[in-house]
Amino acid sequence: MADLLFTHGFEMTFDDVAAHAGVGRTTVFRRYPTKKDLLLEAFSQISLEQFRAADTGSVRDDLAETLGEVMRAFDRPQMRMLLRQGLGEACRDSVFTEVFREVMRRRLDLISGIVRRGVEHGELPASTDAKLIADLVSGVIALRVANDAPLPDPDEITRLVDGLLYGFAR
Repeated sequence: MADLLFTHGFEMTFDDVAAHAGVGRTTVFRRYPTKKDLLLEAFSQISLEQFRAADTGSVRDDLAETLGEVMRAFDRPQMRMLLRQGLGEACRDSVFTEVFREVMRRRLDLISGIVRRGVEHGELPASTDAKLIADLVSGVIALRVANDAPLPDPDEITRLVDGLLYGFAR
């Protein structure tokens, strides 16, 4: 199904999935009752489930390693196209807003989980806002993809992580 998402984007239909899988349309509807369910499954095959939080013992290193993996994935032309299309569709259509929200929630959970682990291990103060840090990371990705700008390279990821965790002031 991921192949269809890359070739058809959000215009992918139940008929496309049925033809691709060699099954009847009814079979697809039984498994994915709504377009939202269909799109979420397709996204999970290409991005949502593939990311795992690094666990190096250092919140800084965990974030840098995990963000490197996320940035490499979102730097692929197909993923950039889907993110651009998703941002636009989420502004126009409530079904796509729900899909986009779920896609973002999973990525935000990944990043905020690393930050919360850093708080639990005493590397970060208890007042650290894990959700805000995750939102800021997602904002960098969305803004750069929307502007067709390069995503952060490893050095920039390190500076981003340091700034988010420890501040940008000297």
